[in-house]
Amino acid sequence: MEDDLRAHQRFAMRMEQSIRSANREILHPVVDPLTGEKVLRVAIEVSKRRARYLKLALQLGEAGEHHPSGEELRDAREDYQEARNAFTELMHTIERGYVNLPDHE
Repeated sequence: MEDDLRAHQRFAMRMEQSIRSANREILHPVVDPLTGEKVLRVAIEVSKRRARYLKLALQLGEAGEHHPSGEELRDAREDYQEARNAFTELMHTIERGYVNLPDHE
């Protein structure tokens, strides 16, 4: 029983290493060279899209203001969510070690 558990753990570890290697091989060329500035620019763009969505949401309660349609709200929300998801994946790629970190930043 214990031998089976060890065999499963070794298999899982080998798979994790293989998957990490495959991800690094595929993702590194896309992201390289990674810089803090690039990551920050993406984060700022996500913030801009969040702000656009929230601005439209707040317009719903403003008297005399343009009240955005459901379509406008949905489009802004989807745009923000897609950008946020992309940033999350970028950070996951960094955290998992699939790309080289900048030398000095």
